[in-house]
Amino acid sequence: MKPLKIALCLILLLNLTGCWSKLELDELTFIFGMYIDSGKEPGTVEVSINAPLPNRLLSSTQSGGSQGKSYSLVTKTAPTITDAVIMIQKDLSRRLEISHIKAVVIGKEYAEQGISEVLDWFKRQPEFPIGTYIMAAPGKAKEIAKLSPVFEQLPDQVLMDFSSQNLTFATTVRSCLLAEANNMGYAMNYLSFGENPDVKEQGEPLKWAGVQGVMLFRKAAMRQVLNTEDSRSLAWAAGNVAGHVALPMYTVKWEEDGKGTASALFYSNHASKKVKMSSDGPVFYIKLKGKASITYFRDAEGHGANEKSGVILQKLREKVIADVTRSIKATQKAGADVLQLGMLMEWNHPAEWKKLQEKWDEEYREAQIVVSADLSIEDFGSVK
Repeated sequence: MKPLKIALCLILLLNLTGCWSKLELDELTFIFGMYIDSGKEPGTVEVSINAPLPNRLLSSTQSGGSQGKSYSLVTKTAPTITDAVIMIQKDLSRRLEISHIKAVVIGKEYAEQGISEVLDWFKRQPEFPIGTYIMAAPGKAKEIAKLSPVFEQLPDQVLMDFSSQNLTFATTVRSCLLAEANNMGYAMNYLSFGENPDVKEQGEPLKWAGVQGVMLFRKAAMRQVLNTEDSRSLAWAAGNVAGHVALPMYTVKWEEDGKGTASALFYSNHASKKVKMSSDGPVFYIKLKGKASITYFRDAEGHGANEKSGVILQKLREKVIADVTRSIKATQKAGADVLQLGMLMEWNHPAEWKKLQEKWDEEYREAQIVVSADLSIEDFGSVK
């Protein structure tokens, strides 16, 4: 009995030991943003990390101004992403921590060459959150990190908001990895960047960023860029693949001189997809659903918005269907199955999918896709 009591006491004492592998917060550098570009030398990659400076974050929240930017940007060029990250670590007094990363930005030149290396790097880092938003830059990705976070503390928070608020696509690293694993296409937000010389921040022109479209990918390489209008139409059709596009607006006219005009803001939008097999192959049906509010109305003949509701709805259906069809045609031209219709076919017709799987890139270019719309006007405004 006595040995049993001694053993029990020893087991209890083990629970009182400290954490041998602990790291204090002031020993870590939390990476909030990562920017990937092609290096100047062929075969090299340029990696930049954005990290907050806790001492300046604290001072900037107190009255009396700040002591400069509350974040740092460190850039290294190496043959591989891993080598570049190690080089960055050697120049820092704290250990890099990527578990809190908020956004990844890919430069356009790097995207054209292919992003398979960075996707593979993400998979091999167990601490990397694959729910991180990923997007593309029009030039160098690291230039985006210089934007002025007017309403936020850090640039990475601004970039994360672009995706989380569903301005177009809410693409994550997980989305890209799943699409690659299933040989599907995918899209990510294509940013814009500029500066306003009339507004100064700490003596420098105010730098801003926005979303100007989406970049289409197939087999980890950039295939095409869509503009803002086509991107938002495609995001509506993509539905849960893209998130839910926020407040799409459409303006329609029923008089050639523009005297009959209405603008509709869709505060609710969804999309459903199904596939049927025909003698000519699969036929995909995409049905768009939306509820709109009339935000602008003008009629030269003095009719009210309620009287013209039938005409407005018809014009809205025509325009929405035409815009979505045009954006889908662009993905077919690029051979990028962004809507992941191939996966839909695999789920519903696995036998037929096996016959088309190996040549799906070519089959998708010629696939028959039918778009329809079920729209309604819920609010005509205060004046009908």
